[in-house]
Amino acid sequence: MTRPIFYKVDPSDVRHQRNSYAAAFAHISRKYENNLEKVQRWRTALTEAANLKGATLNEAEYVYF
Repeated sequence: MTRPIFYKVDPSDVRHQRNSYAAAFAHISRKYENNLEKVQRWRTALTEAANLKGATLNEAEYVYF
């Protein structure tokens, strides 16, 4: 099973595209203003990934697979 790893980011910021994600999507929306359907697919994919059970890591933590 694939699980997302959130490194130095709160999964709820990814899920709701807040903070740095809001700024990034504002920029991407301008860049792809002729293809906002693509931007919406990216938003949906990020929301779905953030809803998966995953690991949230801080800088000092390590994960071994």
